[in-house]
Amino acid sequence: MNYNQTNDTLTIFFAGELNSGNADEIQDECLKIIQSHTFNKLVLDFADLVYISSAGLRILLRLKQKYNNVTVEQVSLEVYDILQMTSFVNIINCYKKLKEVSIENAEIIGEGFFSTVYRINKDTIIKVFNRTSDEQQIERELKLAKTAFVLGIPTAISFDIVKVNDKLGVRFEMLDCMSLKNCFLKYENKYDELLNSYVKLLKKINTTECLDPTIPDFHEMYLKKIDLIKPYLSANNYDKLQKLFNNLVHKDTLVHGDCHFKNIMVQDDELLLIDMDTLSKGNPIFELAQLRAPYVAFEEDCSGNTEKFLGVTKEFAVKLFDDIVRLYYGTDDEKIKQKIALVCYVHMVWWTKVNQPENETRFNGCKQRLEKLLEIVDDINIGE
Repeated sequence: MNYNQTNDTLTIFFAGELNSGNADEIQDECLKIIQSHTFNKLVLDFADLVYISSAGLRILLRLKQKYNNVTVEQVSLEVYDILQMTSFVNIINCYKKLKEVSIENAEIIGEGFFSTVYRINKDTIIKVFNRTSDEQQIERELKLAKTAFVLGIPTAISFDIVKVNDKLGVRFEMLDCMSLKNCFLKYENKYDELLNSYVKLLKKINTTECLDPTIPDFHEMYLKKIDLIKPYLSANNYDKLQKLFNNLVHKDTLVHGDCHFKNIMVQDDELLLIDMDTLSKGNPIFELAQLRAPYVAFEEDCSGNTEKFLGVTKEFAVKLFDDIVRLYYGTDDEKIKQKIALVCYVHMVWWTKVNQPENETRFNGCKQRLEKLLEIVDDINIGE
């Protein structure tokens, strides 16, 4: 039986069949390997295992009971079916052997900070994660997507997690789809129609109640952001931010958190979300504030960012955001825009400090705008 150890992870490789005829022998070999090593995580690699019987499952159960941090990886579909039917996937973390997919010559149909979306063929798109190789994190996003789907949010349902070179991706079935961004660019005469559909989707998300305690709360996240940026604020501004957010009406309705037009696919005139990693719940102002960041704020201290990130002109992005706010709230009230902007700059100051600490120009610019808004905004509730 082969094994290797990398840092604090011990991996044992299984092959062939694990059945009543060899279970005792394999268990003895496993224990000898385990007892001669010091580790924090035990990985059982099933890449070459073709069958497991109840005798083999009992070995897994004993290992799980003795060593809590155990995962089973590279599981074939056939073996995974057995683990699933016997409910072992609820007892121990099990990960399927990932299908490898090539994106060579594939068309890029969507691109963001964390992922890129490719069309593989007329039926399939692949969302490739640029900044994570953590399968559990991707499984979490897929769970959020399923939660939203069950609640009636139009979300593309994935087939499975796949491997794309040295990165991970998710495979979706999407027939004749196009990103909402590309629809805006290709069908200029349908701007109002697309805008209406876009705002309708946002409102659908933001009026859907979610009482699932596992869904993150945007209100709590923003209070943490305020605490993180506290060292860069005056005492008065910090206290005022605390007061503004503590007085914000709390809601248990969904907030996507990153619903720009590159994260939305259009299929048969229906808008479908494909990026659910930021799905949370909270007051709708968080949705608009998070949306203002890519459409408006990212450009302010970084000329050309809108073209680079969104693929549209600064003027188009600003107009689109203004139209979204006007249609969403039914007014062009400047006070509403100021409230959204204030929440946006809390996010931007925090985001820059965490993700681009070297970008002092953006950090200082967003901080100054936040400070000016704190002078004139005394309440961030909208229509409450």
